[in-house]
Amino acid sequence: MSRCKFYVINTQKSQELVDGLHKITLECENRFDVHGFLWIDKDDEIMQIQILFGEIAIEWRFESGIKYSLTNRATEIPEGIGFHKGVRDLRQAEETDSIESVKEAVLNAEFPSEWSEKIKQKF
Repeated sequence: MSRCKFYVINTQKSQELVDGLHKITLECENRFDVHGFLWIDKDDEIMQIQILFGEIAIEWRFESGIKYSLTNRATEIPEGIGFHKGVRDLRQAEETDSIESVKEAVLNAEFPSEWSEKIKQKF
């Protein structure tokens, strides 16, 4: 896995408050299949983190800590027009090799400076 370099996507949604939290979207500039989301409170404290590496998700929540999940989406795309990968539904991950590589990728990633330390200390 190459070292991920994240940047913030500024959208109108990131200005909206839902249950007292702002949602910040992070995109990876060098891997199209890696995305991240932060939910922060009014004091800019992170309450939840979700980072997707392809179909593997690593999450941290203030109340419950770290969780690893796999999506139900197809990972192999057959040739041809019209194949739909499906919707994302997260399910508990059991495979330890994938889990360790995802955690290592998060700890080695470059996040925007204002969030980097706060994100990495959660993992």
